[in-house]
Amino acid sequence: TLEESKAATKKSLEQYTSSTEKKITVLSDMLQFEREQMKSMEREWKSTKKVLVKEVKHCRAQMVALQAERDSYYHTNLKLKDALLSLNGGGG
Repeated sequence: TLEESKAATKKSLEQYTSSTEKKITVLSDMLQFEREQMKSMEREWKSTKKVLVKEVKHCRAQMVALQAERDSYYHTNLKLKDALLSLNGGGG
């Protein structure tokens, strides 16, 4: 009958609405969780980047110092070689 059909349709609509609301709640929770995860990962990434930038600066400074030390040794070696050659009478 029409009344039974109407009641069944109403009940079906209520079940669908309830199911949809539960799905919306689950999806909202998932979205919130993903946003929090993304913020956490972004903070971690920024922190790691900051550490790496400092490390790169330190390494560059160390390279400059080592290059200066190398150049100093090179020039000292040339002077010692010249001094040794002059002591040996010009190498011959």
